[in-house]
Parts: sequence; structure tokens; C-alpha cells
Amino acid sequence: MKIFAVNGSPNMKKGMTHILLENLLEGAREAGAEVETVFLQKKKINYCLGCFNCWVKTPGVCVHKDDMPELAERVRQADCVVIGTPLYVDGMTAQTKTFMDRMMILADPHFEFVDGHYRHPRRHGENPPDVVLLSVCGFYERDNFDGLIDHMERICRNMQSRFVGAVVRPSSYILALQEILAEPIEEIKEAARRAGRELVEKGTLSTQVLDDVARDYLPKEAFLKGSNEFWDRCIKEGKFLAM
Repeated sequence: MKIFAVNGSPNMKKGMTHILLENLLEGAREAGAEVETVFLQKKKINYCLGCFNCWVKTPGVCVHKDDMPELAERVRQADCVVIGTPLYVDGMTAQTKTFMDRMMILADPHFEFVDGHYRHPRRHGENPPDVVLLSVCGFYERDNFDGLIDHMERICRNMQSRFVGAVVRPSSYILALQEILAEPIEEIKEAARRAGRELVEKGTLSTQVLDDVARDYLPKEAFLKGSNEFWDRCIKEGKFLAM
């Protein structure tokens, strides 16, 4: 299996998205996958202009001269694309959304009926890659990801890609507390590695492994108290201390 992973976090290697994504990909490598990762923050990806030139004037070729054609080609060559993004305002980051918007160069403008619904066919005719969503957030409750997951499922239906599942980690800043929560952190990382192995070996993600990645480790009241104390320290020192 060839996996192409994109990290849409503006914090790149300093973010919690990176920690979770790297462990998932480590498990995928252990299972024999060929893995490539890019940080969208490092790429030049201009906003879609909505001009439709890539559909009617220069089919499959965007007016922008940036890094997107190369990234789109990597998507085409992949068996599975892992979209990594922290949760921003109940959705994906701007970097990730811009990347997704620019994927329209892989679609043909004509319509076809798929399961009774209008869809755009793939420009090159090949089967689209499977898609896995990976996301983290600072909120305690797992249902904060519901809007993002629904959005990604809809994107996959539109792209006619199979949505494999969502690997999500609420209260993600636990991953930055290695010195005091080493055992829970290792359990989360191992669950992410298991998810990567399952993805390659079975082509699916079990409910159990997704639950293990998202498992609560701190009582809600303790999490609330600790989170507010953390932000008070950040404000006092004038910087985000988890970075």
C-alpha cells in the first residue's frame, strides 16, 4: 500500500497533530506500507479563484503556478490519503481546506449519476484513493469532531473516494505532558500505531482502535481545572507553553 499523508497543522512538528500522525504512519510502515508525508504549511498553495479554467480552458491545469500540481499527482498515485488537521473552529485548518479545494483539477466538470446522486467523474478515470481523517483538539468531548467528520465524509462522496474512518484525539495536549503522564501517552501512541497497522493489513479501522486513540484518561473536572491553570500560565508568560 502506498500512503500519502498531509499534515495541515500550521505548527507542523510542534503540534499534537504531528505526534498522532507520526505514530499512525509508524504502524503503517511496520505493516509494510510505503509512506510519504508533507507539511502543507511548507508548500505554496494558492486559493482557488473559482475561474473554472482548469475545467474548460486548460483541462486539469490550474492558472496558479504553485506546488499543487505536484501534490495532486501524489494523491493520484496513492492507494490511501491521510488528511491530518487539528480542529479549527469545528472544521479543518485553512491550509487543509485550500488543499482540498484545489483538488478540483482531478475532477471532470460533467455530471454522472452515482447511487442516485449527481457526482463529478474522475478526470483520469482511475479509482480514487481511500481517505483517512486524523485530527486532534483541545476540547474534552469527542463529539467536537462530528462536524469535521461529516464534512470529510461528504468530500469523499463527492470525490467518489472511500472514507475509511476518522482517527481523533480530544484533550490532545495530554500528548505534551510526557513527564507526568508517560503511561497514558504511550497507550495513545500505541493505539495510533495499531490503527496504522490495521489500515494496511485490513483496509479498515476498527471501532476498538478508534476508541482507544480517543479514550479519556483524566476526570472531566480535573481536565477543566488543569486546562484553565495551563492557560493562566500561558497568559502570564505571554506565550503558548506547549510549543
